[in-house]
Amino acid sequence: MRKALTISATTLKMIIGMVFIFSAVLKFITIDSFEIYLYSFGFFSLTLSYYAARLVIACELLLGAALMSNRNSRFSILMTLLFLIVFIVFLAYAHIIGRTDSCHCFGDFLPLSPVQSILKNAVLVLLLIYVFKFYSRVWVPSWWQVILLYLVTAGGVLLYTVYAMRVLDYLSMVMILVMMVVGVVASFGFYRRWYVTTMLVLTPFVTTFILTPPDSWYYNGKETRFDKELFLKQAGLFEGETDVSVNDTAANELAALHLEEGQHILAFFSPNCGYCRLCAGKLSAMAIRNGWPEGGLVYLFPRLDDEQKYNIFYEKAISARFDESRIEKGLFLKITRGSFPLVLLVGEGEVKASYDYRNLDERELTDFLIKKQ
Repeated sequence: MRKALTISATTLKMIIGMVFIFSAVLKFITIDSFEIYLYSFGFFSLTLSYYAARLVIACELLLGAALMSNRNSRFSILMTLLFLIVFIVFLAYAHIIGRTDSCHCFGDFLPLSPVQSILKNAVLVLLLIYVFKFYSRVWVPSWWQVILLYLVTAGGVLLYTVYAMRVLDYLSMVMILVMMVVGVVASFGFYRRWYVTTMLVLTPFVTTFILTPPDSWYYNGKETRFDKELFLKQAGLFEGETDVSVNDTAANELAALHLEEGQHILAFFSPNCGYCRLCAGKLSAMAIRNGWPEGGLVYLFPRLDDEQKYNIFYEKAISARFDESRIEKGLFLKITRGSFPLVLLVGEGEVKASYDYRNLDERELTDFLIKKQ
Protein backbone atom coordinates (compact mmCIF):
# COMPACT_ATOMS: atom_id res chain seq x y z
CA MET A 1 0.00 0.00 0.00
CA ARG A 2 2.79 2.39 0.95
CA LYS A 3 4.58 1.66 -2.33
CA ALA A 4 1.42 2.43 -4.32
CA LEU A 5 1.01 5.75 -2.50
CA THR A 6 4.67 6.61 -3.18
CA ILE A 7 4.41 5.82 -6.88
CA SER A 8 1.14 7.74 -7.28
CA ALA A 9 2.46 10.78 -5.35
CA THR A 10 5.72 10.87 -7.32
CA THR A 11 3.85 10.56 -10.61
CA LEU A 12 1.38 13.25 -9.56
CA LYS A 13 4.27 15.55 -8.63
CA MET A 14 5.65 15.33 -12.14
CA ILE A 15 2.23 15.84 -13.71
CA ILE A 16 1.80 19.03 -11.64
CA GLY A 17 5.20 20.13 -12.92
CA MET A 18 3.98 19.60 -16.48
CA VAL A 19 0.87 21.68 -15.69
CA PHE A 20 3.10 24.55 -14.51
CA ILE A 21 5.17 24.38 -17.71
CA PHE A 22 1.97 24.23 -19.75
CA SER A 23 0.54 27.27 -17.94
CA ALA A 24 3.76 29.28 -18.32
CA VAL A 25 4.03 28.61 -22.06
CA LEU A 26 0.38 29.56 -22.71
CA LYS A 27 0.92 32.82 -20.80
CA PHE A 28 4.07 33.39 -22.86
CA ILE A 29 2.19 33.02 -26.16
CA THR A 30 -0.35 35.70 -25.14
CA ILE A 31 1.94 37.75 -22.91
CA ASP A 32 0.60 41.09 -24.22
CA SER A 33 -2.81 40.36 -22.69
CA PHE A 34 -1.21 39.18 -19.45
CA GLU A 35 0.79 42.42 -19.17
CA ILE A 36 -2.35 44.52 -19.54
CA TYR A 37 -4.19 42.35 -17.01
CA LEU A 38 -1.50 42.93 -14.37
CA TYR A 39 -1.31 46.64 -15.21
CA SER A 40 -5.07 47.06 -14.86
CA PHE A 41 -4.91 46.44 -11.10
CA GLY A 42 -2.76 49.52 -10.53
CA PHE A 43 -0.03 47.74 -8.55
CA PHE A 44 2.65 48.46 -11.15
CA SER A 45 3.45 51.05 -13.77
CA LEU A 46 3.16 49.92 -17.38
CA THR A 47 6.91 49.29 -17.61
CA LEU A 48 6.99 47.31 -14.37
CA SER A 49 4.02 45.27 -15.60
CA TYR A 50 6.20 44.12 -18.51
CA TYR A 51 8.73 42.77 -16.01
CA ALA A 52 6.17 41.35 -13.57
CA ALA A 53 4.49 39.32 -16.33
CA ARG A 54 7.81 37.78 -17.38
CA LEU A 55 8.88 37.06 -13.80
CA VAL A 56 5.63 35.15 -13.17
CA ILE A 57 6.20 33.08 -16.33
CA ALA A 58 9.84 32.38 -15.42
CA CYS A 59 8.88 31.35 -11.88
CA GLU A 60 6.29 28.93 -13.24
CA LEU A 61 8.88 27.45 -15.60
CA LEU A 62 11.38 27.06 -12.77
CA LEU A 63 8.89 25.48 -10.38
CA GLY A 64 7.60 23.16 -13.10
CA ALA A 65 11.13 22.03 -13.97
CA ALA A 66 11.98 21.50 -10.29
CA LEU A 67 8.88 19.37 -9.70
CA MET A 68 9.56 17.27 -12.80
CA SER A 69 13.21 16.67 -11.88
CA ASN A 70 12.26 15.26 -8.41
CA ARG A 71 15.40 16.86 -6.93
CA ASN A 72 15.39 19.16 -3.90
CA SER A 73 11.78 18.07 -3.72
CA ARG A 74 10.84 19.31 -0.25
CA PHE A 75 12.04 22.83 -1.03
CA SER A 76 10.44 22.77 -4.50
CA ILE A 77 7.08 21.64 -3.14
CA LEU A 78 7.12 24.28 -0.40
CA MET A 79 8.00 27.04 -2.88
CA THR A 80 5.23 25.86 -5.20
CA LEU A 81 2.73 25.89 -2.33
CA LEU A 82 3.82 29.42 -1.42
CA PHE A 83 3.46 30.49 -5.08
CA LEU A 84 -0.08 29.07 -5.24
CA ILE A 85 -1.11 30.65 -1.95
CA VAL A 86 0.12 34.07 -3.09
CA PHE A 87 -1.98 33.78 -6.22
CA ILE A 88 -5.01 32.58 -4.29
CA VAL A 89 -4.78 35.75 -2.20
CA PHE A 90 -4.36 37.87 -5.35
CA LEU A 91 -7.34 36.21 -7.04
CA ALA A 92 -9.44 36.62 -3.91
CA TYR A 93 -8.65 40.34 -4.05
CA ALA A 94 -9.66 40.40 -7.72
CA HIS A 95 -12.97 38.77 -6.86
CA ILE A 96 -13.62 41.14 -3.94
CA ILE A 97 -13.16 44.23 -6.12
CA GLY A 98 -15.56 42.80 -8.67
CA ARG A 99 -13.26 41.51 -11.39
CA THR A 100 -14.88 38.73 -13.41
CA ASP A 101 -12.61 38.75 -16.48
CA SER A 102 -10.13 35.98 -17.20
CA CYS A 103 -7.17 35.78 -14.82
CA HIS A 104 -4.92 34.57 -17.68
CA CYS A 105 -3.74 31.53 -15.72
CA PHE A 106 -3.62 29.72 -19.05
CA GLY A 107 -3.22 32.78 -21.23
CA ASP A 108 -6.07 33.58 -23.59
CA PHE A 109 -6.59 29.92 -24.45
CA LEU A 110 -8.59 28.79 -21.41
CA PRO A 111 -10.40 31.72 -19.77
CA LEU A 112 -10.96 31.26 -16.04
CA SER A 113 -12.65 33.74 -13.73
CA PRO A 114 -10.95 34.54 -10.39
CA VAL A 115 -13.30 32.17 -8.55
CA GLN A 116 -12.64 29.32 -10.98
CA SER A 117 -8.91 29.89 -10.75
CA ILE A 118 -9.04 29.95 -6.93
CA LEU A 119 -10.73 26.55 -7.02
CA LYS A 120 -8.12 25.27 -9.48
CA ASN A 121 -5.27 26.47 -7.28
CA ALA A 122 -6.93 25.07 -4.14
CA VAL A 123 -7.06 21.63 -5.80
CA LEU A 124 -3.37 21.93 -6.69
CA VAL A 125 -2.56 22.85 -3.08
CA LEU A 126 -4.38 19.77 -1.78
CA LEU A 127 -2.64 17.55 -4.32
CA LEU A 128 0.76 19.00 -3.38
CA ILE A 129 0.10 18.31 0.30
CA TYR A 130 -0.56 14.69 -0.63
CA VAL A 131 2.60 14.67 -2.75
CA PHE A 132 4.65 16.16 0.08
CA LYS A 133 3.63 13.33 2.39
CA PHE A 134 4.10 10.33 0.12
CA TYR A 135 6.51 11.14 -2.78
CA SER A 136 9.72 9.19 -3.27
CA ARG A 137 12.82 11.04 -2.11
CA VAL A 138 15.17 8.55 -3.77
CA TRP A 139 13.95 8.09 -7.33
CA VAL A 140 15.25 10.49 -9.99
CA PRO A 141 14.02 10.37 -13.62
CA SER A 142 16.53 9.29 -16.26
CA TRP A 143 17.44 11.69 -19.06
CA TRP A 144 15.23 9.87 -21.57
CA GLN A 145 12.27 10.06 -19.18
CA VAL A 146 12.82 13.81 -18.83
CA ILE A 147 12.85 14.20 -22.61
CA LEU A 148 9.64 12.17 -22.86
CA LEU A 149 7.92 14.39 -20.27
CA TYR A 150 8.85 17.58 -22.12
CA LEU A 151 7.87 16.13 -25.48
CA VAL A 152 4.45 15.25 -24.09
CA THR A 153 4.15 18.80 -22.70
CA ALA A 154 5.23 20.32 -26.03
CA GLY A 155 2.76 18.13 -27.87
CA GLY A 156 -0.02 19.22 -25.52
CA VAL A 157 0.79 22.90 -26.04
CA LEU A 158 1.03 22.48 -29.80
CA LEU A 159 -2.23 20.58 -30.19
CA TYR A 160 -4.15 22.81 -27.80
CA THR A 161 -3.02 26.13 -29.29
CA VAL A 162 -3.60 24.98 -32.87
CA TYR A 163 -7.04 23.65 -31.95
CA ALA A 164 -8.11 26.55 -29.71
CA MET A 165 -6.74 29.56 -31.59
CA ARG A 166 -5.18 28.29 -34.81
CA VAL A 167 -1.81 29.46 -33.49
CA LEU A 168 1.54 27.81 -34.18
CA ASP A 169 3.99 29.67 -31.97
CA TYR A 170 7.57 28.67 -32.71
CA LEU A 171 9.05 30.65 -29.82
CA SER A 172 7.01 28.62 -27.34
CA MET A 173 8.55 25.45 -28.78
CA VAL A 174 12.01 27.01 -28.35
CA MET A 175 11.15 27.77 -24.72
CA ILE A 176 10.10 24.16 -24.06
CA LEU A 177 13.26 22.91 -25.81
CA VAL A 178 15.45 25.06 -23.56
CA MET A 179 13.60 23.83 -20.48
CA MET A 180 14.04 20.24 -21.68
CA VAL A 181 17.80 20.82 -21.75
CA VAL A 182 17.54 22.14 -18.18
CA GLY A 183 15.67 19.00 -17.16
CA VAL A 184 18.19 16.69 -18.80
CA VAL A 185 21.12 18.44 -17.10
CA ALA A 186 19.29 18.19 -13.77
CA SER A 187 18.93 14.43 -14.28
CA PHE A 188 22.71 13.97 -13.97
CA GLY A 189 24.66 14.08 -10.74
CA PHE A 190 26.88 17.04 -11.63
CA TYR A 191 23.87 19.39 -11.31
CA ARG A 192 24.83 19.72 -7.62
CA ARG A 193 27.82 21.91 -8.46
CA TRP A 194 26.92 25.45 -7.54
CA TYR A 195 27.61 26.97 -10.94
CA VAL A 196 25.49 24.33 -12.69
CA THR A 197 22.62 24.86 -10.23
CA THR A 198 22.91 28.62 -10.71
CA MET A 199 22.73 28.17 -14.48
CA LEU A 200 19.65 25.95 -14.16
CA VAL A 201 17.88 28.48 -11.94
CA LEU A 202 18.69 31.47 -14.14
CA THR A 203 17.89 29.82 -17.48
CA PRO A 204 14.06 30.22 -17.29
CA PHE A 205 14.42 33.93 -16.51
CA VAL A 206 17.03 34.60 -19.19
CA THR A 207 15.09 32.59 -21.76
CA THR A 208 11.81 34.41 -21.09
CA PHE A 209 13.37 37.86 -21.41
CA ILE A 210 15.37 36.95 -24.53
CA LEU A 211 12.47 35.35 -26.40
CA THR A 212 10.05 38.18 -25.60
CA PRO A 213 11.90 41.33 -24.45
CA PRO A 214 9.81 44.01 -22.70
CA ASP A 215 8.57 46.67 -25.12
CA SER A 216 10.49 49.32 -23.18
CA TRP A 217 13.78 47.73 -24.27
CA TYR A 218 13.35 48.34 -27.99
CA TYR A 219 10.23 50.40 -28.63
CA ASN A 220 10.92 53.70 -26.92
CA GLY A 221 10.71 56.04 -29.89
CA LYS A 222 7.80 58.47 -30.30
CA GLU A 223 7.41 58.62 -34.05
CA THR A 224 5.24 56.17 -35.96
CA ARG A 225 4.81 56.68 -39.69
CA PHE A 226 1.46 57.86 -40.99
CA ASP A 227 0.16 60.28 -43.62
CA LYS A 228 0.44 63.44 -41.60
CA GLU A 229 -0.45 65.84 -44.40
CA LEU A 230 -3.61 63.93 -45.27
CA PHE A 231 -4.69 63.78 -41.63
CA LEU A 232 -4.13 67.50 -41.05
CA LYS A 233 -5.97 68.40 -44.25
CA GLN A 234 -8.98 66.23 -43.39
CA ALA A 235 -9.07 67.68 -39.88
CA GLY A 236 -8.90 71.22 -41.21
CA LEU A 237 -5.54 71.86 -39.54
CA PHE A 238 -3.28 72.11 -42.58
CA GLU A 239 -2.04 75.59 -43.49
CA GLY A 240 -0.82 76.27 -47.01
CA GLU A 241 -1.12 74.62 -50.38
CA THR A 242 -1.42 70.85 -50.73
CA ASP A 243 -2.12 68.28 -53.41
CA VAL A 244 -4.20 66.18 -51.00
CA SER A 245 -7.90 66.11 -51.83
CA VAL A 246 -10.45 66.53 -49.06
CA ASN A 247 -13.16 64.00 -48.29
CA ASP A 248 -16.01 66.24 -47.19
CA THR A 249 -17.74 63.64 -45.02
CA ALA A 250 -14.57 62.67 -43.20
CA ALA A 251 -13.51 66.28 -42.91
CA ASN A 252 -16.78 67.13 -41.21
CA GLU A 253 -16.34 64.24 -38.75
CA LEU A 254 -12.74 65.10 -37.92
CA ALA A 255 -13.45 68.83 -37.78
CA ALA A 256 -16.22 68.13 -35.26
CA LEU A 257 -13.54 66.99 -32.81
CA HIS A 258 -12.22 70.59 -32.61
CA LEU A 259 -8.60 69.47 -32.67
CA GLU A 260 -7.42 73.05 -33.05
CA GLU A 261 -8.19 73.57 -29.36
CA GLY A 262 -6.86 71.74 -26.30
CA GLN A 263 -5.06 68.43 -25.94
CA HIS A 264 -6.31 65.25 -27.62
CA ILE A 265 -5.18 61.64 -27.89
CA LEU A 266 -6.54 60.06 -31.05
CA ALA A 267 -6.42 56.27 -31.40
CA PHE A 268 -7.00 54.76 -34.84
CA PHE A 269 -8.36 51.21 -34.43
CA SER A 270 -9.69 48.55 -36.75
CA PRO A 271 -12.41 46.50 -34.98
CA ASN A 272 -10.94 43.26 -36.34
CA CYS A 273 -7.33 43.97 -35.33
CA GLY A 274 -6.02 41.99 -32.35
CA TYR A 275 -3.29 44.50 -31.54
CA CYS A 276 -5.84 47.32 -31.74
CA ARG A 277 -7.83 45.57 -29.02
CA LEU A 278 -4.73 45.19 -26.89
CA CYS A 279 -3.90 48.86 -27.44
CA ALA A 280 -7.44 49.89 -26.50
CA GLY A 281 -7.22 47.85 -23.30
CA LYS A 282 -3.91 49.48 -22.48
CA LEU A 283 -5.19 53.03 -23.16
CA SER A 284 -8.39 52.38 -21.23
CA ALA A 285 -6.42 51.21 -18.19
CA MET A 286 -4.15 54.27 -18.43
CA ALA A 287 -7.11 56.64 -18.67
CA ILE A 288 -8.91 55.16 -15.66
CA ARG A 289 -5.81 54.83 -13.51
CA ASN A 290 -4.42 58.31 -14.22
CA GLY A 291 -7.72 60.20 -14.33
CA TRP A 292 -7.50 61.42 -17.92
CA PRO A 293 -10.02 64.23 -18.53
CA GLU A 294 -13.28 63.36 -20.25
CA GLY A 295 -13.03 63.86 -23.99
CA GLY A 296 -9.24 63.71 -23.96
CA LEU A 297 -9.13 60.25 -25.54
CA VAL A 298 -10.95 59.60 -28.82
CA TYR A 299 -11.24 56.32 -30.71
CA LEU A 300 -11.38 56.54 -34.53
CA PHE A 301 -12.70 53.54 -36.48
CA PRO A 302 -13.23 52.82 -40.17
CA ARG A 303 -16.94 52.93 -40.98
CA LEU A 304 -18.39 49.40 -41.21
CA ASP A 305 -21.89 48.19 -41.96
CA ASP A 306 -21.93 45.69 -39.10
CA GLU A 307 -22.48 47.65 -35.88
CA GLN A 308 -21.95 44.51 -33.82
CA LYS A 309 -18.24 44.49 -34.70
CA TYR A 310 -17.72 47.66 -32.66
CA ASN A 311 -19.45 46.11 -29.64
CA ILE A 312 -17.32 42.99 -29.96
CA PHE A 313 -14.22 45.18 -30.16
CA TYR A 314 -14.96 46.86 -26.81
CA GLU A 315 -15.87 43.53 -25.22
CA LYS A 316 -12.70 41.73 -26.31
CA ALA A 317 -10.50 44.75 -25.59
CA ILE A 318 -11.99 45.05 -22.08
CA SER A 319 -12.07 48.78 -22.75
CA ALA A 320 -14.31 51.50 -21.40
CA ARG A 321 -16.21 53.44 -24.04
CA PHE A 322 -14.68 56.78 -24.92
CA ASP A 323 -15.61 59.42 -27.47
CA GLU A 324 -15.40 57.90 -30.92
CA SER A 325 -15.62 58.89 -34.56
CA ARG A 326 -15.93 56.77 -37.70
CA ILE A 327 -14.43 57.68 -41.04
CA GLU A 328 -14.52 56.18 -44.51
CA LYS A 329 -12.53 52.92 -44.69
CA GLY A 330 -10.30 53.97 -47.60
CA LEU A 331 -9.36 57.21 -45.87
CA PHE A 332 -8.66 55.34 -42.63
CA LEU A 333 -6.21 53.07 -44.47
CA LYS A 334 -4.53 56.01 -46.22
CA ILE A 335 -4.00 57.99 -43.02
CA THR A 336 -2.63 54.99 -41.12
CA ARG A 337 -0.85 53.67 -44.23
CA GLY A 338 -2.38 50.29 -43.44
CA SER A 339 -0.48 50.04 -40.16
CA PHE A 340 -2.57 50.19 -37.01
CA PRO A 341 -3.14 50.85 -34.20
CA LEU A 342 -1.99 54.42 -34.57
CA VAL A 343 -2.06 56.82 -31.61
CA LEU A 344 -1.63 60.55 -32.19
CA LEU A 345 -1.06 63.30 -29.65
CA VAL A 346 -2.67 66.45 -31.04
CA GLY A 347 -2.25 69.67 -29.09
CA GLU A 348 -3.59 73.03 -30.20
CA GLY A 349 -3.93 71.81 -33.78
CA GLU A 350 -0.43 70.27 -34.03
CA VAL A 351 0.59 66.62 -34.01
CA LYS A 352 3.07 66.42 -31.14
CA ALA A 353 3.86 62.70 -31.32
CA SER A 354 2.71 59.45 -32.88
CA TYR A 355 2.81 55.95 -31.40
CA ASP A 356 1.88 52.39 -32.19
CA TYR A 357 0.96 49.64 -29.73
CA ARG A 358 4.51 48.83 -28.67
CA ASN A 359 5.96 52.25 -27.85
CA LEU A 360 3.15 53.80 -25.81
CA ASP A 361 4.55 55.71 -22.85
CA GLU A 362 2.19 56.06 -19.89
CA ARG A 363 3.96 59.05 -18.38
CA GLU A 364 4.24 61.00 -21.63
CA LEU A 365 0.59 60.47 -22.53
CA THR A 366 -0.61 61.40 -19.05
CA ASP A 367 1.60 64.48 -18.87
CA PHE A 368 0.35 65.55 -22.29
CA LEU A 369 -3.31 65.40 -21.26
CA ILE A 370 -3.15 66.52 -17.65
CA LYS A 371 -0.13 68.70 -17.01
CA LYS A 372 -0.72 70.80 -20.12
CA GLN A 373 -4.37 71.49 -19.41
